[in-house]
Amino acid sequence: MNYFKIAVLAIGLLATGCFTQNSGSTQIVSANQKQEKLTNIKYSSHERNVMDVYLPADRSPKTAFLVHIHGGAWTQGDKTYDTKISEYLLSQGIAVANLNYRYANLTDTHLPELLDDIDNVVKYLSSHSKEWNTRKNGFSISGGSSGAHVSLMYAYTRNPQIKTIIEMCGPVDFTDVQTLQYIKSANLLEVLDKMSGNKAVWSPGDKIPDAYVKTSPAKFVNQIPTMIIHGDKDEVVPIQQAYILENALKAKGVQYKMIVVPGAGHLITKLPEDEQTVFTNVAEWLKKYGTN
Repeated sequence: MNYFKIAVLAIGLLATGCFTQNSGSTQIVSANQKQEKLTNIKYSSHERNVMDVYLPADRSPKTAFLVHIHGGAWTQGDKTYDTKISEYLLSQGIAVANLNYRYANLTDTHLPELLDDIDNVVKYLSSHSKEWNTRKNGFSISGGSSGAHVSLMYAYTRNPQIKTIIEMCGPVDFTDVQTLQYIKSANLLEVLDKMSGNKAVWSPGDKIPDAYVKTSPAKFVNQIPTMIIHGDKDEVVPIQQAYILENALKAKGVQYKMIVVPGAGHLITKLPEDEQTVFTNVAEWLKKYGTN
């Protein structure tokens, strides 16, 4: 695969993340506890700090509760991108918080601020555990594309109590020269610098900026069970990134599963059969590692 092509396509796909979009919801009442969708809950002070919370029927403090982070190159995107997977997981008896977060910029909002937003989500969910009859801690986390990157960094560097991580088509190592060359060729270095807070312009042959090292999840792997899902024809985040994370997990002896979706690009749920593969594997993984 040529990883240095189609800069415009790369920017467009990074802006939408790795899922197709969908909207709408249902509410089902059970004999014991109703299934609910709570929309646009304000979890912190910024205008982007809102989330939709999906609560399954007959839930308990042992029910898996997933914090899900949308893609969009850290600078765009919306929780509505991931309505469909959230509703599927709800149908499988899994609680989901599908959230918006602050966009990264070149001045005052970088990865630490994005992680602060995720931390505020977790604190909000924990504080409402008694009201909702949900877990107080031991949440799971997932995301697509840049949302996968943020998910990994939050679990690996901020919250070791996360029960499991599911990363889908995410970048994991900005110290990889081939990846940086691709990012530069696609005119996406400024986006990376917004997220990482790097101030100097990187060029091939330069030393890797410390900001790129400090924001590379593969450098911070810990013992949290991790699922990797990636398309082998991903034209935005090369599948080599998934293999880098796999090798880092192997080296640390971490429980993991890697699913390669044959023929899939960055929009890994574009085809119905691929969507079903992704959704069912995510649900099965959460039922195994996100409960109790």
